[in-house]
Amino acid sequence: MRSRKKKQRSPLFALLLFAFFLGLGGTAAYRRYGPSSERMTEEALYGVRGERTAIMYEYELQKATAICRDQEAYLPIEWVQTILNKRFYWDAEEGLLLYALPDQVVRMTLESRGESGRALCVEERDKLWLSAELVETYTRIRVERFLDGDVKRVFISVPHGEDRVSGVRGNTVLRSRPSIKGSIVGEVSEEERLRSIPDHPNAVTDTRRWRRVMTKGGVTGYVRLRKLYAEETVPYRSTFEEPVYRSKRLEEPIVLGWHQVTTKEANQGIDSVTASAKGLTVISPTWFSLRGNEGEYQSLANRAYVEAAHRKGLKVWALIDNFDDSVTLGAMLKRSSVRERLIENLMRDAENFGLDGINVDFELLRRDAVKQYLQFIRELSVACRRRELYLSVDVPNPAPYNAHYDREELGVFCDYVINMGYDEHTGGDPMGSTSSIGFFRAGITDTLKEVPAEKLIAGVPFYTRIWKKERNGKESSEIVTMRGAEKWMEQYRLHPEWNEESGQYVGSRVTDDGSVQWIWMEEERSMALKLETIRAHALAGIACWKLGIEKNEIWELMSDEKSTE
Repeated sequence: MRSRKKKQRSPLFALLLFAFFLGLGGTAAYRRYGPSSERMTEEALYGVRGERTAIMYEYELQKATAICRDQEAYLPIEWVQTILNKRFYWDAEEGLLLYALPDQVVRMTLESRGESGRALCVEERDKLWLSAELVETYTRIRVERFLDGDVKRVFISVPHGEDRVSGVRGNTVLRSRPSIKGSIVGEVSEEERLRSIPDHPNAVTDTRRWRRVMTKGGVTGYVRLRKLYAEETVPYRSTFEEPVYRSKRLEEPIVLGWHQVTTKEANQGIDSVTASAKGLTVISPTWFSLRGNEGEYQSLANRAYVEAAHRKGLKVWALIDNFDDSVTLGAMLKRSSVRERLIENLMRDAENFGLDGINVDFELLRRDAVKQYLQFIRELSVACRRRELYLSVDVPNPAPYNAHYDREELGVFCDYVINMGYDEHTGGDPMGSTSSIGFFRAGITDTLKEVPAEKLIAGVPFYTRIWKKERNGKESSEIVTMRGAEKWMEQYRLHPEWNEESGQYVGSRVTDDGSVQWIWMEEERSMALKLETIRAHALAGIACWKLGIEKNEIWELMSDEKSTE
């Protein structure tokens, strides 16, 4: 049998095989550890093409997009109102775009043009879009437009007075993330100067190796720090001047009393309700009550009443309410012509009757009526400012369900904001205090987060409730005045005990049918605690609901409070 000899492989073949596998390993290592050459297009980076324009706010891509018209970016009004400036108001029914300044309400239409000759606003797809030119006219923002090419974008930011810029050490690339594995989003040359911009929120970036930058062409990305020269600061000066919404101030502390007037004859009660009110400085008769949705209201105003109040040294701030069932506040205030009619009528009555101010008491404000309500207050403030009238507005004690009142905006446009620190427990609620000290203090503290102390007036109740819990567990209550509560306690020879938690005297009794009645008293000691809170926070004053139902001793406290200011 013939034997087979194994073929001998040449050394060259082994060398080539080694080189092949070494190459495979090197390629794998490069792919794993080397810089990425993958490129990301501008369209992929900004998510727009054609007339759709990306919005970069504070260097972050927004979900909302703008549109490009006549080499200008037009921003969706909803985004502008939410992010940049809530004071633009669009009346779609009457085709009016409004903006309230301290001394005028600027009125614009779809035909209005800016200094550039471009439209200030356009309507498309049943939406309104505001030109960047218009928005920056009334808002302290910096706008940078990159509207050439297929991928358009507009950068909007709050100006900070200076930019931080760096030169580039030779040509380099920008990457989508702070890593050599990030996709390439652009190239920069050594002649380029890059602006340092804030990193993405919650980003974890090695700031010793990478920096987020923006090119002069409006591309953002990350560059290696070693490729940059030391930063320099370049001043950026904004020409925008913030409008000043000046407010009127009473020189003396405010002690306001609401006077409930439901008939013309009730005006004659001014002498009786103020007879013992030694510290009173402002009286607010409930004269005006909205009727229907066309801007009309019932008026019980009386010139002789105002003259009598002035002789007593009192200011008169007439109250207007929305309590009538015929009123749908959002629907009524939605139309500019209706708001205008209402304001004109109020200003006419203010002049005819010699009023010193207007007190707006629009309650149970629905969330979908907030924009209309705020626009009414803005426009009313302009009219009051022109006529040197005080404008005050009543708001409920802060709670999650009424946070939409936007007390901060009211505090800008109104001279005073009155926090109604009562109705903690009201009809339909489980039994409890009308205004415990904890509830009252929390209301003041929370409101001060939005309204400055010199504009805040604390509302207090001159009433309470007698609660009844039947044997079957059913609860009900009836409102009683301070005087009525005292008589009720005397009638049943009750001796209430002081409750530290509520800051009130609390009393109870068992009725003949086995029901239990409870009362949380409002009297001198509970009121003194509230006055201490007002003094501790240096508030503008106090407002009392309502005149004529209090104990005379309360005015000794009010008078003492006034003398300590």
